[in-house]
Amino acid sequence: MFKVIQEGLLKVDPGLLLWTIITFVVLLLILWKVAWKPIVEALDARAEKIRGDIDIADKARQEAEKVLNEHKELMADSKEEAGKIIAQGREAAEKLKNDILDKANADARDMVDRAKKEITLAKDTALSEIKNEVVILSTDIASRIIDKNLKAEDQSSIVEETLKQMGTVQ
Repeated sequence: MFKVIQEGLLKVDPGLLLWTIITFVVLLLILWKVAWKPIVEALDARAEKIRGDIDIADKARQEAEKVLNEHKELMADSKEEAGKIIAQGREAAEKLKNDILDKANADARDMVDRAKKEITLAKDTALSEIKNEVVILSTDIASRIIDKNLKAEDQSSIVEETLKQMGTVQ
């Protein structure tokens, strides 16, 4: 059985071993020059491209966050500005309403004052006319009384006649 092992696969032949090692080293050198270097370079290039893509993606993410924050700030500023504009509009509308009401009230007061003045003037004019009429009638009565040298009956009839005339004047 020991003989089978010496002649089988486990038999070591120094010439074959040397050529096997030389072939392996040559093949390894050929692979190192032809295949290993391009494979390593391709892997390094791919790793570098992936790093670059990651950096680009990170920069794009940071830029997107920056733009998002700016957009949020702009939206907040816009909301605040819109609120201010609405408040100013309300204040202006309230002021305009108050101005219109004040002007309307002032106009109404002016109209009432003018009406009172016109009424007072008309009253004063009427009283003045009545006084003039009374003076004229009194003078007329006095002249009639003097003209007739009147008796008491005549005086009563003149006064009644004058009062009737005053009644028709009113």
